[in-house]
Amino acid sequence: MVEMVVYVSVLIFMLFILVEVVTSFVRSERLIRTSRDIDNSALVSLERIGREVRRANSINVASSTLLSSPGVLVLSGEDGEGNLRMVEFFLSNSSLRYKENGVDLGPLTSSSTRVTNLVFRRFATSTGSGQGTSISEGVRVELRLEGGTTTSYKTENFYSTALIR
Repeated sequence: MVEMVVYVSVLIFMLFILVEVVTSFVRSERLIRTSRDIDNSALVSLERIGREVRRANSINVASSTLLSSPGVLVLSGEDGEGNLRMVEFFLSNSSLRYKENGVDLGPLTSSSTRVTNLVFRRFATSTGSGQGTSISEGVRVELRLEGGTTTSYKTENFYSTALIR
């Protein structure tokens, strides 16, 4: 009888350890998935913003919301055929979205991540001196993304800078 109690106790202990290991694996997998979703959303968003800033001719300051969140960035430029091209980045329902010539092309962030902070900062720098002086205009982007559930919640900040060419 005593042996049976000892065997059952050891079996219950081993079962408890097994449940804890499985729970730990599930929690780790959720955290990894959340991190991957946040990182992918940041990569896609900042890459697209940087590419569009480099393609643009200027920042439409009057239509943009700079230095505050949620920011809006409107860029003016030309397409390959010389037609006017307006690009806009903005937040809608905690998702970073992208418009081209007034047509919403969809979200840049995944549905499992939320944008909690989006700030665009315009800057201008001059290089050279005298008649060889040129002024470069650019944008610094601050982006905070969060995702996950209560057991695997994560928030990350991302920063990027791009110059208009």
